[in-house]
Amino acid sequence: MSAPPLIVPAHSQEADDLAELREAALERTNASREEAGLGSLTRSDVLDDAAQGHAADMLERDFYDHISLEGETPFDRFLAAGGNRWAVSGENIATCTGCAVPADVDRVDAFHDGWMQSPGHRENILSEGFDSFGFGIAGAGSAVYAVQTFSGPGADEEGDGAALGPDEVAETALQQINNARTEVGLAPLELDVDLNEAAERVLERVAQDVEELPENIFELLPEGSTGWTSLSVQSTTLGGSGASVTEEDLSTIISDWTEAADQGDILGGSHSSHLGFAAEAAGDGRLSAVALFGEK
Repeated sequence: MSAPPLIVPAHSQEADDLAELREAALERTNASREEAGLGSLTRSDVLDDAAQGHAADMLERDFYDHISLEGETPFDRFLAAGGNRWAVSGENIATCTGCAVPADVDRVDAFHDGWMQSPGHRENILSEGFDSFGFGIAGAGSAVYAVQTFSGPGADEEGDGAALGPDEVAETALQQINNARTEVGLAPLELDVDLNEAAERVLERVAQDVEELPENIFELLPEGSTGWTSLSVQSTTLGGSGASVTEEDLSTIISDWTEAADQGDILGGSHSSHLGFAAEAAGDGRLSAVALFGEK
């Protein structure tokens, strides 16, 4: 027979005490990151709310899990608290029985030490992809639940993680697209400055969530650009892609486009001769890319 659910309310931590505990949690986390040569995290009200809500929920309903009784995930809680859907998030949880309530700084330190000795929890604390931090804690009787929450743009992939400049983005995309086209027997494309400019204009719309393009996409070309017999556009937006555009990002995007296309339409198909390309990382994890294929 299962034990009845815990029905005592979470201990109400005084506002000043909670602020002190959150500051202590952030200080310990940033000290660990500094030792690892990583940048500091910034406290986030959104992440604080998500963490406190989950700590109180686990206490009041007597469960201990990253997934709530309704199936809500850490990322669900992050979004519900007002988090950015393009970011990545993480969560560490801990509990203690036979502990003093309300919790104090020593208890926060003990939770942090435990997290740092656990590979999965340590990975969250020392993640290069996070830049923000939240903390929640709730206790009643002799039970205490604590939650750390994290978010950020995601980490750039190692190896191919160097940020690309605007010119490098187009040149790297051209090389990768031509490699993919060669594999299916299509002729390589040439990079075109007019198509690059038109791709930048499409990118502005994509970044602003403007889904519709002009009925005549030739209107996107700069004035005086002539000789084009056909144009086609391909675009995408990814989340959790880091704070910059990298070679690995472009490889992922072009691979996705290749796999999703019909054989005859892969990356501009047989009717395209030139390419324009633009990509931008918003800094919050969102990365948008546009390829404009043209025939002359």
